[in-house]
Amino acid sequence: MKRHDLLRLITLLLCLWLSGCGTFGLKKPQVSLVDIRPAASTLLEQNFDLTLRLQNPNTVPLRASGLSFELSVAGQHMASGVSNQAINVAALGESEIQVRVHTSLGSWLKQLGKAVQGDGKLEYQLQGRLEDLQGVASLPFSSSGEWKLP
Repeated sequence: MKRHDLLRLITLLLCLWLSGCGTFGLKKPQVSLVDIRPAASTLLEQNFDLTLRLQNPNTVPLRASGLSFELSVAGQHMASGVSNQAINVAALGESEIQVRVHTSLGSWLKQLGKAVQGDGKLEYQLQGRLEDLQGVASLPFSSSGEWKLP
C-alpha cells in the first residue's frame, strides 16, 4: 500500500469516527404515547395504530431512518413495533408519528380485562431506539405513562 493511500484511509477512518462521536453527546428524545386506535385485525392477531410524540431536548435536529420499540402494559410485554418512515424532529421541537403494532388476542384480552376491572387506565412503558440517527448511530429511548381508555 502506498503512503498516500494509507494517509487517505486513516483520514477517512478518522472522519467516520468523529462523525459517530457527534451522536454520543445527544440527550435521549422523550417519547410519549398519544393515541391508540384499532386497525384491521384477524381473530388471532390484533393490530393497533399508535401515535407517538417525539420531543427533542437537543439544540440540533434529530434525523433518523426509522425506529424499533417494545410496548409493555402493566409491566408485561404486549407488542413490538418497527417503522422505516423517516423521522425529523427540529431542535428543541416535537413531532408525531404513527406506527402499527401487532399483538395476540390473548395478550390484548388480558390487558383489556385488567383495565376494565380497574379504573380504565393502562400504565405503559415504551423502550426502543431511533435507528440510523444522523446517518451514523442509534439512540435509545424509554418512557412510561398512563393511557386512559376512551
